[in-house]
Formats: sequence, C-alpha cells, structure tokens
Amino acid sequence: MPRPLSRRQVLQLAVPLCVGGCSNGNSDSAAQAQSGVEQVTLFSWWIAPSEADALQALIAVHNEKYPKERIYNAALESGVKAQEALDANLAAGTPPDLFQESAYNLGGFLAANPATLVPLSDFFSAHGLLDVIVPEVIADVTFNGEIWAMPVNIHRENALHYNKKIFADLSLAVPTTLPELLATCDQLKAAGIIPLATAYDGWIIRILFNGLAAASMGPAAFESYFTGKTAIDEGAINQAIDLLDNVLTNYVNASANQPTFLWTDAANLLLNGQAAMFIHGDWAKGYLTQVGWKPGVGFDVVGMPGAADLFLYGVDSFALPNGGPQPEAAKHFLETVASAEGQIAFNKLKGSSTVRLDISPDQFDPAGQATLADLRNAKIRMLTRSKSVWDDAFHAFASSRDKAALLSVLIDNPPDK
Repeated sequence: MPRPLSRRQVLQLAVPLCVGGCSNGNSDSAAQAQSGVEQVTLFSWWIAPSEADALQALIAVHNEKYPKERIYNAALESGVKAQEALDANLAAGTPPDLFQESAYNLGGFLAANPATLVPLSDFFSAHGLLDVIVPEVIADVTFNGEIWAMPVNIHRENALHYNKKIFADLSLAVPTTLPELLATCDQLKAAGIIPLATAYDGWIIRILFNGLAAASMGPAAFESYFTGKTAIDEGAINQAIDLLDNVLTNYVNASANQPTFLWTDAANLLLNGQAAMFIHGDWAKGYLTQVGWKPGVGFDVVGMPGAADLFLYGVDSFALPNGGPQPEAAKHFLETVASAEGQIAFNKLKGSSTVRLDISPDQFDPAGQATLADLRNAKIRMLTRSKSVWDDAFHAFASSRDKAALLSVLIDNPPDK
C-alpha cells in the first residue's frame, strides 16, 4: 500500500525502538546463542512511533508463545538506506528471515526476483487460513497458483475522517452522497472552518482523487476501470479531475502546498479543530488515536460519501525469503501474524482492520467496528492501484491545475490488470 509516509520519511522520523526486547543487532548475537535465544531478522518500515507501537504489540504476542525467539528489525540499523540494504542482501543471497511488502507490489517483486521467496500455500492450508482470511486478500497475494506472503492488515483508503464536535456545533449531518459532501463543504467554509484537510504529496492527492472519482463515477465503474477491465472513459475521468480541481481550489487548507506539510499535519488540523474532514487512509485513525483522540467520541470514520459500498484498501504483508538464517522461527512469527491474538493486538493500534473474518468486532473501538462491518458487507472489495508516474502527476496537478496534463498521464499509463 502506499505508505502513510514514504519509506525515507518514516525512517527519518524513526526513534530508537527495542523490538522484542532491547537488541543491538549482530553485536549481541553470540550472547543470544549462548542463552539459547534465536534472533529472527525482520525488515519492516513500521518504525515511526505510532506504527512501531503496533509492531511491538504484535511481537509481544509472539514472545508469549516463543520466548526464545527475538525479533530484530534490521530496518532500524540501516536508517534511510534500509531499502538499499534489503535489496543488496537479497541480491547477495544473504536475505533476512522476513521482510515487509505491500500486496500491490508483490507481483512486481516476484517478476523481478524469481525463486527469491518461499511459497506459503502449504502454510495457509496447514493453519486453516484459506477459510478465514478475506478471499480478495488471499487473491492479492496469490500468483501462478501459489500464495507468496502473509497479510498483516487491511487499511481502508476511501475513508472520511471527521471532527464530531464541529459537526455537532454546526448541526451538520455526516454526508452520505457526493452532493451532500460538497454542500457540507460550503457550509463549513461559510462558518470559517477548513472543510477538507490535505497535503500536496502526490500519493496523498491520489487518495483524495480516488475517493472523489469513485463517488462521481460510481463504485462499479471505478472498479472496472482501475482494475484494467475496461478502457478509460475520458468523460468520466475528466469529470473526476474537474471535481478534484474544485475541491483543491475551494475547500482545502492553504498550508497544503508547503513542501514539509505531511499527512500527519493534515490530521492535526482535524484534531485541533481547524479543519472538519480528511479523506485519507484509516492509518490516520491509528495516528489520531495514538495522540490521544478517542475514536467514536472526538472524531469518527465513515466510508467515502457516494461510494461507501466500495472498500478500497491496501494490504501489508510479510514475505519469507529463501535462504533466511532462521526459516522455522520465521514461520513461527508468521503464525503469530496470522493468529487472532496477533491480528487484534496489531490492528487495534495500527487503525486497520483484521484480515481474518472470524474475529469478533467488539475487540475494537466503535470506529474500528464500523469499518470492519463495512469491510465484511462491502459490495466491492478492491486492492488500490498505484503508479509512481500517477503520483508525480497528481503532485504536479495540485500546484499547476493542468487538467489536460493529468488526463494525458492517466491515458498513457492505464491501470494494470
């Protein structure tokens, strides 16, 4: 999934983290060997504070069952060069035990790196996962008849976060259609409140565009085009671009164009009452909860007005490379990732939904329960599509408003099937 921050941004924001007990990597491997502790090396981009807490909760569950297996996140040691270090290790035949990858990028990785990963189809069968994990998610990590990664979470990307106090103070109903959303934006603007918070990073604008496009095109037409089933409808895409232009011109914060303004800053506008709504992935819910705002009380999250029947999502997963030093211990960690206990512990803090369909919704806060219900009841569940050339074009459009240029990029770079 596009990440809440870019990998470089996350790594720059990272703070020291003791993963599975304080470890300084290879320096204490000898001591661990003497004590019978196995070090399992993981590359995960969840090292910013709010994400690290979710990963730590997952590892804490693992440690209860496997106290002699210590999970060490090598991405911390590598800093901003973590991706380069991972790529170099894979190329040299010295892989870590596990690494994090988005479901959307998995197919490209397999094509570029054949015979690099251990297939997990037998693992899924042995642990009864085929019957409990969201079927679309299993399909997302299946290529050439084999399952290649263990999904960790489902983040909804077409989510509307809103400040409940602002809506209550202005006696506003939560919009459920696109016309209602635009009318609500007009009312908020008249009241001196920023209707929609955002930032001009290309991937953030793409998420906003996807929400607006699904509402204007309709979920079925959006799904058909963005999964490559049908050719582009220039009229429909032009209408979505016009809508994005209208929103960026009239309803978003002026600070969005600042180079250092991130999605967390947009979320903070919601938190401090300067903005009323934020169309973004529900990792923003995890962030807002982490900083102390109570979901269902201070703020809430609903599906995109006009496209609530569509659950547009991203999935992060862990892949198991061939030749890792601790293959059995690595599979033990995948067992924890797949378990109900691990899913609950991680997703409670991450703000995402579980990949398992057999977990009771009452394990989560009210907003999490509502999102989980939307996932299970959605008419269309769809893995989000992304391309770097799209993100570059959306970033350029946010400043230039060159509709023809954006349309040209979307025409010349259609979604992959």
